[in-house]
Amino acid sequence: MNKRNQLIILSLVLTVMLACSALAPSGGSDTPSTNNPSASVLYSDDFSTAPSAEMEEYTADDGSASTTGGVYVVRSTGDLWQWGRSDAAFDNVVVEVDASMTQGPSNNNAGFGVVCRLTEREDTSVDGYMLAISGDGYYTIRSITASNMSPLVDWEYSSVINQGSANNRIRATCNGTELKLEVNGTQVASATAPAGGATTGNIAFAAISFETDQPIAEIHFDNLVVTKP
Repeated sequence: MNKRNQLIILSLVLTVMLACSALAPSGGSDTPSTNNPSASVLYSDDFSTAPSAEMEEYTADDGSASTTGGVYVVRSTGDLWQWGRSDAAFDNVVVEVDASMTQGPSNNNAGFGVVCRLTEREDTSVDGYMLAISGDGYYTIRSITASNMSPLVDWEYSSVINQGSANNRIRATCNGTELKLEVNGTQVASATAPAGGATTGNIAFAAISFETDQPIAEIHFDNLVVTKP
């Protein structure tokens, strides 16, 4: 493979509550937590408004990224990965997003996914980590150093990945040295970030076709949620 008005009534209510509390078992409760589930959300976007408030837009000879038709579209037309990045930088994050390949090679041999801790060097080369899947059912975790990629987990097949144009829910965790990739609710890969690697940076969505004679890959990303680990 090249996630109450009156005091008397109040007094009676409190008495009943205390009595019930005394009778309750000391173990766990089935009552849902009152913690605000959105407290850890750093950013979210359903891409219903264009352009996106956070994700970049560009058009180049070999690809583009834009918010169009309620989704974030990354299109690659050459032999290099194309990605659209966030304006904000994050350190430890969990990035969840829906991804579907709307155009790609006939054999579905196209890659797409999430980049975390994307940082740019003075020479414009980049560092970061890519957690990706492919249209034909493979996954990978890769380290990016000075724009060169090396596999931390090389491409492997998983039956939990929906192939072709079907939607996949990607969950990428970058937390300290932990890198973890989940697809459709199942963890498929984990890796340890190498010493000296990027610790903060932008997030990005990426796409590429691995077939030189069918170089177009268009991936639609939607329902983005970025949270603290």
